[in-house]
Amino acid sequence: MPIPPFLARLRRRLGPSLLLLPGVAGAVPDSHGRVLCMRRSDTGEWGLPSGIVEPGEDPAATVAREIFEETGIIARPRRILAVTGGLRVRYPNADECEFVSTLYACERVGGTLEARDGEALELGWFAADALPEPWHLPRLPAPLPVLLAGGAPAFAWDEAWLPRAEG
Repeated sequence: MPIPPFLARLRRRLGPSLLLLPGVAGAVPDSHGRVLCMRRSDTGEWGLPSGIVEPGEDPAATVAREIFEETGIIARPRRILAVTGGLRVRYPNADECEFVSTLYACERVGGTLEARDGEALELGWFAADALPEPWHLPRLPAPLPVLLAGGAPAFAWDEAWLPRAEG
């Protein structure tokens, strides 16, 4: 589904104004360690299966739902790889969004790879260190292979935000 009903109602009232939205994305490796990617129909860019958390929905359930709706793959979220934000997106229809996104490492448990809901133009499995271009959100705090291996913090941080200790 390209736009959830709750968001369509907001857009009718607010137009293309900037919205801050909760998002999720899933990194689903195959048996060879390649990651499931999709070329998005809205921007033509490649990315991980992703979507917007809808009212009353748990983010982990959202990522499983989005992966299935977009790719036909049944996946179970296993752990959080990253929490990201701050990157503004302007879609071809002029809608502006910023997403606070949670990236999950997911395990494939079934399904058949197929573009199901019109959001994916193309699907494929890619090495995590050789993702296709151009790349869409989320902006990650470390390279995807490092996050998948558990070798980096799951968020970006700038020490400038800490108040100076008075001594």
